[in-house]
This record gives sequence, C-alpha cells and structure tokens, in this order.
Amino acid sequence: MTLYGIDISNNNGSDIDLAQVKAEGFDFVFCKVSEGDYFVDSTWPAYRDAARAAGLALAGYHYVRGDCDPDSQADVFVRHLDGAAAMLDFEANSGGMDVFWAVVRAINARGVQVALSYIPRWYWQQIGSPDLSQAPGLIQSSYVTTPSAPASAMYPGDDSAFWNGFGGKAVDILQFTDGAMVAGHSVDANAFRGTRADLDTLLAVPRSPNPATPGADMALDDNEQRELLDSIRYIRGQLSPWPQLGHNEQGQPLTLVDAVAQLRKDLGK
Repeated sequence: MTLYGIDISNNNGSDIDLAQVKAEGFDFVFCKVSEGDYFVDSTWPAYRDAARAAGLALAGYHYVRGDCDPDSQADVFVRHLDGAAAMLDFEANSGGMDVFWAVVRAINARGVQVALSYIPRWYWQQIGSPDLSQAPGLIQSSYVTTPSAPASAMYPGDDSAFWNGFGGKAVDILQFTDGAMVAGHSVDANAFRGTRADLDTLLAVPRSPNPATPGADMALDDNEQRELLDSIRYIRGQLSPWPQLGHNEQGQPLTLVDAVAQLRKDLGK
C-alpha cells in the first residue's frame, strides 16, 4: 500500500487546515522547525499541534547550513522539536557530508535520534556522490510534470524509476511534486510504500499506552532529563548513610532504610 504526505513550512503560509489534509486521505506531514543557528519557523508550533490533533504522523525538519556551527544548529533544532520525529533537510548551501554527519552527531548527542534525511539526488551529485548507506531514512525528490492536481493523480507509481536508490541507499520516501493541491493549497507531496505501522517504525514513533495521548512514552527532552537526574540525586541523598541515624556494628552510619529497619526491630521487641 502507498501512503501520502505533505511537506510544509512558513513558505506555504500559516493557514493550512491539517484536519482537512487528513480528511483528504493523507497520513503524514513534515513541517519545518528551524534553519542554521538563526531561524525558527513561526508556523511550527501550530502545525505541530494540529498534526497531532488530526492523527497525522509527524516529523519536524531542520534545514542544515554549511556556514553554521553544527552544535549551535542542534541546540536550536532540539530546543524547539518538542518530541516529534527528527528530519534533516540537506540541500543547497548545506555543505558536504562532513557537515551532515556533524549535525547528525550533535543532534543525537542531545538525546534525539535523526530518523529522516532529505537529500535530493541533484545535491548528492553536486557534492561528489558520497556514500549514503548509513544515512537515516532517505527522502529523495524527483518531480512529475503533471499540472497541479490531487496528489494521488500525480503520483508516478510504486515502480517508477524515481524510487531508484543512490549512494548505496534505498529511497524510503519519494517527494514527487511541489505542486499538489491539498486542502486548497499547492504543496510538496510525498509517497511512502508501506503501512502506517511501517511509517511509524521508520520515524521511530513509540506506541502510546493511552491512545488519547499519542507519544506519551516518547524519550525525555533535555529539561525532563535534567529534572529526572536532579530527583534521583535528591532521593539518593536522602537514602545515603547518616551519622544522626546511628551506626551499625562496624561503626558505619546507618542509611535511612537501615535505620527504619532497626526501628521496626526495636519496636517489635
């Protein structure tokens, strides 16, 4: 089976009705989050929330810039991603594969695994046709020449040569037009050959134990990890040996647990 999705950013405006996108038969949406170390897309928060409310599979993407520090780019992207699947947009002005991998490593080091890589064939050739075999899920773009129409009418098919891999990597998702009419807007449209469960696996989307709260068991963000670490340190401190609680037969201070156990023993007597 083939699933369809759209790719949007501030360039498409802020008024795309994602509930209508879902109603028209689409299953996923990729939305721009940030670019370089200086730009955050103003449409991201609203589109992110609307995609989740509509039940669309969601990925937020970062446009890699070769003239910006990888760590600074990762900081901006991860700070605003909010638990969505992570995607990199790697094309004009993004630099070489050394920049790509530096940004991937910087994002991964912040507890977010990059799931998708938009690397068009033309840019791959422009930077010397490097090895892509280890790149996260590859999105390739080759556009049909059909005038603006519904995406399903423009899709070239599962056996199209547009799906041919390159750089030692199979194509996971095909962007086949930049002019599909969706919810009254002309947008980029993508195809995925597989089921929604297959797509969720590609995006590394955890299954939520509560359908009303999709993504509830996703990885902790940086602030949540810090809070958890602080809590653990606090609890450990409360359980550590304390001289005020007394000493064991070896003269060592009792922990809180040991002191409570001793108290229970004394009360029992």
